Amino acid sequence: MYERIVEIITLVIAELRTNKSIADVSITNLESLGYSNSEISTALSWLIDRLEFSDNSFVNHKPDSSSFRILHEIEKDLFTSEAWGQVIQLHALGLLTNEHIEILIERTAMMGFRQVDIHQLRLFVAYAVFNISINNQPTNKLMLQGNETIN
Repeated sequence: MYERIVEIITLVIAELRTNKSIADVSITNLESLGYSNSEISTALSWLIDRLEFSDNSFVNHKPDSSSFRILHEIEKDLFTSEAWGQVIQLHALGLLTNEHIEILIERTAMMGFRQVDIHQLRLFVAYAVFNISINNQPTNKLMLQGNETIN
C-alpha cells in the first residue's frame, strides 16, 4: 500500500511544481491510473499536512545543484537504472534528502541485495518518509491509514 502512496505523492509533487495548487490536482486522473480513493486520500492528507507544517518545502524545493551523490563503480551495480533514476527524481522533488540516499546505499550494500529495483526502492522511501515501524504502521500520526476516522 505505501509504495502506491509514494507513487501518488511523486505525481502530485510534480504537478505542484508546475505552479498548481493542491486544489487543482485532478483526483479523477489519479483514479484513472488505478489508485483507490483510500490511497489518494492518504497521500493527499500526508502532503497537505507536510505543506502546512513546512511552508511548502516540496513546492519551493530547489535541489542543491552544487552536489549530488555520484555512485562508485561497485555501487552502480546495487541499483537498476530505473531505480536510480527514481532516486534522482525523488531527490529533485525534495522527497529524498542526501541523508536518505546515503542510508539507502549503505543498507543496500550491507544487506547484500543483488540489485534494488523500483519496487524495493519505493518500499525504502515509504519506510524512510512515513517512519513506518516493523509492523507496517506509521510511528507518527501525521498520516491517516485510510481506514481511520477523525472525531
